[in-house]
Amino acid sequence: MAARTYHANRASCDAGMTLIELLVYMVLAVVVLLIVGGLLINSLTTQRTVRNATQASNAGQLVAQSVAQGVRNASALKVTAPIFGGELLTVLTASMTTPQTWSCQAWYFGSGEVRTKTSSTLIPTTAASVANWTLLGTGMQSVSGGAVFTSTPLVNPRSVILNLDVSTVNGKPVRINSSSTSLQPLPVPVPVTGLVGLPCF
Repeated sequence: MAARTYHANRASCDAGMTLIELLVYMVLAVVVLLIVGGLLINSLTTQRTVRNATQASNAGQLVAQSVAQGVRNASALKVTAPIFGGELLTVLTASMTTPQTWSCQAWYFGSGEVRTKTSSTLIPTTAASVANWTLLGTGMQSVSGGAVFTSTPLVNPRSVILNLDVSTVNGKPVRINSSSTSLQPLPVPVPVTGLVGLPCF
């Protein structure tokens, strides 16, 4: 009798898992893996979207900062549009160094790009010359087909509104809207070096 009980206990210990138990465990493992995989994919997609939006925002802020710095130090400015399919903002701007010097600075928007150039003389604005200007950003577009650079000569002749969208890879474009006004006093003081009448326009 004892031998029969020993063999019965040994047989139940060696039986292992049944096929149904194995299938249940596999289904549970697949469900857990699907949940974890879904969370991982959503996390990676969100990370990519945030990274693209951040890059677009940084590019737009670089353009806005460049324009704001030039306009804040400007004694005069001019917006020209259209110019070979784009827009041109030109300023006569003072340096932030002492003694103060004057130079011409321009920004061109066209073909989805914003480019800039600074010179101590008149800046050539042909299509070939603009292609060699410093590239500030790509993926830029006007907001609803409107102007990117808007001057308000009747309200403030030395103020510019920058309004553009920066496209992202798979998301909503980042809108950049800023207003810059010259801080140069009127009448413009005669600088120690350079010419106030520098031919920028």
